[in-house]
Amino acid sequence: MTVGESLTEARYQAGLSVDELSERTRIRDSVIRSIERDDYEACGGDLFVRGYVRAIAGAVGIDAQPLIQEFDQERAHATSLDLSPAPAAGGGQDPDETRFDLPAVPEDPTATRFDLPPVRADHTEDMMAAGYELQPGAATAATSAPPDGWATPVARAEVPAASPRTSRTSRTSRNRRDRRRLLIGVAAVALLVIVAVVGVHLASGTTSSKNVADSSSARAAASSAAAAKSAAAKSAAAVKSAAAKAKHAAAPKPVAKPTKPAPAPRPHASQPVTLLSVAAAYAYGPGGVGDGDNPSGAEYTIARNPPLPWSTNWYATPQFGLLKHGTGLLLSLGHKDTITSVLIDLTQYRGVDLQLQVGEGMEPQDFKVAASADNTGGTVRLTLRHPASARYLLIWFTQLPPNGDGQYQESIYHVLVNGRR
Repeated sequence: MTVGESLTEARYQAGLSVDELSERTRIRDSVIRSIERDDYEACGGDLFVRGYVRAIAGAVGIDAQPLIQEFDQERAHATSLDLSPAPAAGGGQDPDETRFDLPAVPEDPTATRFDLPPVRADHTEDMMAAGYELQPGAATAATSAPPDGWATPVARAEVPAASPRTSRTSRTSRNRRDRRRLLIGVAAVALLVIVAVVGVHLASGTTSSKNVADSSSARAAASSAAAAKSAAAKSAAAVKSAAAKAKHAAAPKPVAKPTKPAPAPRPHASQPVTLLSVAAAYAYGPGGVGDGDNPSGAEYTIARNPPLPWSTNWYATPQFGLLKHGTGLLLSLGHKDTITSVLIDLTQYRGVDLQLQVGEGMEPQDFKVAASADNTGGTVRLTLRHPASARYLLIWFTQLPPNGDGQYQESIYHVLVNGRR
């Protein structure tokens, strides 16, 4: 598999959506989708791609080194150069020239032959999220970027060279200052040691005398307390023994009661929640499977690496232009499982109302609502308050969000179902 396919499969296995992965790595969701499609044009260069791949692989729990090696091999194969001799004037070939001769060094010593382009200011956050440490100069350039988004280079001021006589004079002065500071430091340390020794001596004398007096008082108090405690214990024991004898004489003999059997354990209490497999997906409408929107794209929502999302038809109003009361996507698990939650990756436009319905059959009357969400968008997790055992799941839209073109439409990129088998 390619680098993008490996990262996509690892994200599915980790149960993460693109938005959740973007929050963990602080990498824009558009960059993550481009990398999963093996499209690196929007990444800003190979250096950024390696950092993005390292950050994404760490977030989904796989080793990034094989993926970076695979990316380098692909780039090396795609950018192989043709070094055959260039054609000379007159139709022949000059053996001393190639197609990629470098230009001569310019006469200006301050000019460079290989000026690197400035770093985009909007890429510094992604580089830091990917694990790269920016130098102070780069951070200054990023924060002082002009309005067009490009960081301006910071020029270094030239420091004039000092004369030998001035260097010797400054070195001598510096040595004198260092010796003076050393002497002052030694004197201060000696004074602190003397003060500490005197203080410890005085404190130890006072403490010893105080400890002798305290120990005598404590010894006398302890002996008095022990005597009082012994007398109280003897009295309490006598009272307790008399009460126990009287209670034993007056109490009736106990009658044996039958023991109740222990309750049977719940069938799913010890089974862990896991990712359930979905056998098939169908477009679903008010009339059932044959009445859904865009039926050819429904299988994209459960594919490992879907080429496109599944989308509803577009409508003139959020309530489907008064043509129907809802539309949705039907998921078949293939057998009866216990569902605990469903993760749905929607578009970023907010305003969709949806329900999660479960059932044993495929007819509209077979379903009942298990969870719902209103005025939402992006990645939506629907958790069932009480886990439901069912064979079919129905994601039912009752209101559509705007699609950015003056219409109302919703799309599903991927669906993950969690539960117990």
